[in-house]
Amino acid sequence: MKKTAILIDAEWFRIGLQKTLGNQLGHAGVTADVMYRNALLALNPSEEMLYRLFYYDCPPYQGKESNPISKTVVDFSTQAKFHSRSRFLNEMAGKDFVAMRLGMIRPGGWTLTERWVKKTLNSSLPMQSPQAQDVYFNMEQKGVDMRLGIDVATLALKQQVERIIVISGDTDMIPAIKLARREGVQVALVALQGGAGVNKHLVEDSDLVRTIRPIP
Repeated sequence: MKKTAILIDAEWFRIGLQKTLGNQLGHAGVTADVMYRNALLALNPSEEMLYRLFYYDCPPYQGKESNPISKTVVDFSTQAKFHSRSRFLNEMAGKDFVAMRLGMIRPGGWTLTERWVKKTLNSSLPMQSPQAQDVYFNMEQKGVDMRLGIDVATLALKQQVERIIVISGDTDMIPAIKLARREGVQVALVALQGGAGVNKHLVEDSDLVRTIRPIP
């Protein structure tokens, strides 16, 4: 059996699972249980020796920001989304063989919603001023891609595993994947049945692509 590590780009996997499973997920959406059991589907019988499952994500934003239109102060740490994301991360961290790799959230400022922009562009009426609900606070993940690439390189250079399964569509990790293969470590990509295909540049620099059928 090949000693194998699974590396999960959480945002990429979450979006893919939401798209492919849709209403099957119910009100809870992609839970830690759903994320974990679908990640394990990427293993085949020759890879039953799971070294570790590396999970790359960011903690929820907990700052306070003032809506530029209503001037209302929004405390993100009191919102339901903050508590659900915190619970998700705690549950994921408690799963067997999981190693958490958390980046950070960088505030990106207030942005007009796509709905308001489309409505305004498609209207023949004079442009109306946006209301408080027509803007949202944009946030960016930082440090996730870097951590993923570093772990791919470290696992390979230290010969800790024989195969690395990557669940991500980010091409920034290509240099790390190339290094891993030069060190003799096999790299497998994961595609979701019914979801978006894997980036062709990632395919070119990996050893194989494995398609899984997501389950709720």
